[in-house]
Amino acid sequence: MPDMKLDDVTIHYEEVGSGPLAYVFCPGLGGDGQGFVEHFSLWHQHFPRVISWDNRGAGQSSEAAKYNLPLCAGDLDGLLDKLGVEKAILHGVSWGGVVVQQFALDHLEKCAAIILDSTSSEVNLAASEGWYKRGETARQGTVQQPETQVLPEHLDSYVANARAIAGLREHPFTPRLKHITCPALVVAGGQDATAGVGGSVILSRNLPTSRLEIFQDSGHSVVRHKRDEFLNLTLEFCHGHGII
Repeated sequence: MPDMKLDDVTIHYEEVGSGPLAYVFCPGLGGDGQGFVEHFSLWHQHFPRVISWDNRGAGQSSEAAKYNLPLCAGDLDGLLDKLGVEKAILHGVSWGGVVVQQFALDHLEKCAAIILDSTSSEVNLAASEGWYKRGETARQGTVQQPETQVLPEHLDSYVANARAIAGLREHPFTPRLKHITCPALVVAGGQDATAGVGGSVILSRNLPTSRLEIFQDSGHSVVRHKRDEFLNLTLEFCHGHGII
């Protein structure tokens, strides 16, 4: 279980394979990369190097004094630098997709491609209030469902990241997407009650080199609900752009 010490935080990551090109998985809000790690062998059949990592203050990464979106993207940049990754196929689910957008805006030269799964570049008023409320509910300890409980050591990170998603209403990425010129695969689930498909449509219309695929019978996180179909689509996309 390797850890990488960066300036103000220790980032937990898992990897298989080697080389300058890596497929990098970025987990959703409050999640970790363990679920993806369980399928490393499948992905490593097609990609020379596969990496999964935990955000600061989440999973097995350490707590930190500060939490915000640019810091999360900076953590990923620092991790990839220290691992010798020159180019990455960045796959972000939900919150992970927001991190990927920030990373691509900050470090486009390191992006072989981005894959945005069940995410958005902006939110409307209702969604913004919903994400903010999700953080406040966790902070107040009023969440009743065990699967959505947030550990005390992860609470500050969870609240900050939920607020960052809420902040996409007033500070959307959408006007800046034109600067993300690497190939982009946008994937959504037609049954996604968390993010919906509208945000994915907006992403696909504003990213210069994008492809949109909607899995009508999938819920939130297409890679989890439709793993084999998602992998086949990803391989077709990467081969089509000469990435692998």
